[in-house]
Amino acid sequence: MLKVLLIAYECSPYRGSEWAVGWGRLLEGSRVAQMHVLTSEENFGALKRAQEEGLLPPEVRFYTPEPDARLRAESPAHGAFAYNYSAYHHWHKLAIELARSLHAQEHFDLVHQATVNTFREPGYGYELGIPFLWGPVGGSQNYPMSFLSLLPPKEAAKEAARAIANKYTLYRDSRVRRAARHAAKIYASNSTNQRDYERAWGRKVDLLLETGLREVPEPDHSRFERRLDEKRRGEQTGPLELLWSGELQTRKALPILLRALSKARKQAEFRLTVLGDGPMRELWTAEAERLGLRDIVRFAGRLPFPEAVAAMHHADLFCFTSLRDTSGNVVLEAMAAGAPVLCFGHQGAEDMVDATCGVRLPVISPKRAIEDWRRALIELAENAEKLLAMSWAAPVRAREFLWSRNGDVVNEAYLELGRTNMEKRLKLNQSAYA
Repeated sequence: MLKVLLIAYECSPYRGSEWAVGWGRLLEGSRVAQMHVLTSEENFGALKRAQEEGLLPPEVRFYTPEPDARLRAESPAHGAFAYNYSAYHHWHKLAIELARSLHAQEHFDLVHQATVNTFREPGYGYELGIPFLWGPVGGSQNYPMSFLSLLPPKEAAKEAARAIANKYTLYRDSRVRRAARHAAKIYASNSTNQRDYERAWGRKVDLLLETGLREVPEPDHSRFERRLDEKRRGEQTGPLELLWSGELQTRKALPILLRALSKARKQAEFRLTVLGDGPMRELWTAEAERLGLRDIVRFAGRLPFPEAVAAMHHADLFCFTSLRDTSGNVVLEAMAAGAPVLCFGHQGAEDMVDATCGVRLPVISPKRAIEDWRRALIELAENAEKLLAMSWAAPVRAREFLWSRNGDVVNEAYLELGRTNMEKRLKLNQSAYA
């Protein structure tokens, strides 16, 4: 059986986002290999709990480097961006020392750098002298410069600085370029990332979404069928139920939807539920009030995951306004619930949503975006037949992003890249017992 060293700083069955990505990668890899996981101290505890609860395949082994004084003093989980990259880089230095020791004992067939999902920190797995698989990796997508006027000055400066740092890291960071040069295979999380990496690194990069869904049962489409029947009978259909879900952060750009809705409501009925919490909640609630939307917009806060999924099963349209996102798990969850998606046609959303299950709008300017969203909202409110068709197509599209399919792709790479080392290891073992 293959032996794979999976470097997954975040890996837990008890959380979403990066943690769920690491966990999904671990479970899928376990179908074809004995997985050895290097993870953070916090996630080591989560994997230990998962093992005790019988969630972890029995052959999985997991480890965490012993934190030194520097790592304990400076958490990788907090910084100007999503992570403190100085501390996160230091964790990788500790991790590679442990990896070398483990490799001397276990003779891994390949190493996979999986989470955190960012090109800025490739780790040091490529130094082990075995095939190095990197990704899916994201992070190169930037906030559109033409939309900086939507942001408070401090946030606009941060996004501009991030874009400059991204370009420098892609083209000039020697360790990132070394990892890209030594990688046997690289996966990009979205087509924007794929384009950026191929341009910067001058090599082939495959496209594979970093996340996925465990299952997609057929959802209930009756709310759309009722709406179409009422429309055909000339009856009042009631407001179009809109749902928005995510962190209330500037890059998620909820005000675009609020401003479009304030104009669209003059021609059709809507009701919007906003799920999630974050630093912009107070300001965006005030903006909804200022726009006269108090009677049709409800900020519901962060709900437990089952309740958030239930809300998607009651939505007529899922609105994803994000202006910077590698992917967006909420989009997949909405599609799995049979909710059509209205989004911008860029970055991860462009890859996940197609014309069968949603409407993708261009990213040109704030003024144009608000007008495009207004028109799209009105058109969909009036076109019950289109909503029903997209509702049926949404879970079909969502099934293209099942973890099992994603895992098949990576597992094929595991078998292809690790086979030679595995055969050598097995021959050595046989000769040792001869």
